[in-house]
Amino acid sequence: MACRKLAVAHPILLLRHLPMIAALLHGRTHLNFQEFRQQNHLTFFLHVLGVLELLQPQVFQSEHQGALWDCLLSFVRLLLNYRKSSRHLAPFLSKFVQFTHKYIACNAPAAVAFLQKHSDALHDLSFDSSDLVMLKSLLAGLSLPSRDGRADQGLDEEGEDESSAGSLPLVSVSLFTPLTAAEMAPYMKRLSRGQTVEDLLEVLSDIDEMSRRRPEVLGFFSTDLQRLMSSEEEPCRSLAFSLALRSIQNNPSIAADFLPTFMYCLGSRDFEVVQTALRNLPEYTLLCQEHAAVLLHRAFLVGMYGQVDTSAQISEALRILHMEAVM
Repeated sequence: MACRKLAVAHPILLLRHLPMIAALLHGRTHLNFQEFRQQNHLTFFLHVLGVLELLQPQVFQSEHQGALWDCLLSFVRLLLNYRKSSRHLAPFLSKFVQFTHKYIACNAPAAVAFLQKHSDALHDLSFDSSDLVMLKSLLAGLSLPSRDGRADQGLDEEGEDESSAGSLPLVSVSLFTPLTAAEMAPYMKRLSRGQTVEDLLEVLSDIDEMSRRRPEVLGFFSTDLQRLMSSEEEPCRSLAFSLALRSIQNNPSIAADFLPTFMYCLGSRDFEVVQTALRNLPEYTLLCQEHAAVLLHRAFLVGMYGQVDTSAQISEALRILHMEAVM
């Protein structure tokens, strides 16, 4: 999470370390898939890909091409080595294809050069499983060379001429249609019209389930979530906090948008609202660390004048911030 925050707040600083990040992906895909998952390597790959998504579009610039290609090559190796476990790789594959599609949109010559260089491996992967529909769609939208006797061309070949890649014709690939407000309107209407706790919990649960697959949908509900963060009903309030933090985790740049609501909850006259805010204080402080001093000062005042013990939450927030500082 600290890396995601850094990617948003200081992308240039993190891009300087992109070669190191690429190197950290090496030496992991030789394990069998069970070991690979149990040792959290798949989670690590997902986190790295998530950070690269936040570094767009700067990461697609030519000065970062070497390190970016190194990362992408590790991703291809992951998909190749564990192709028989494609069901477990579905979230990673989806994000990889989306990222590649955006790479093509931002820097087509470089993106197609990479795809051309590793076209045999990608075609092998797409033909190997009928489940990899998204990858097939991406390859079908590009004029990539098919397997034509270059079987000896390995993933590590470095001498191929890349100049011809820029002239490859591209077909518009609309694989991932962004969600629209119209699609979210039924959920927003249910939230605004919810009369009972059960009604609100039902729609919040639906949004919770939907956002596990596509966390970007939460951006449509920021206003409603901020309203429900101070709800008198504990189940609604807790779920609203959880969804708000998930939204910020997905897009750390919006962390400050929730600061007024969080400060209001810390100063609420409702003891239970204050307790919910304090439980979420450490995580939110990390996500909104540029305003950490203001948040922790408010929590300190709550402890002094509100007869609430806030020392544990303040200490935990400071511990998390310290851990990030020494990383």
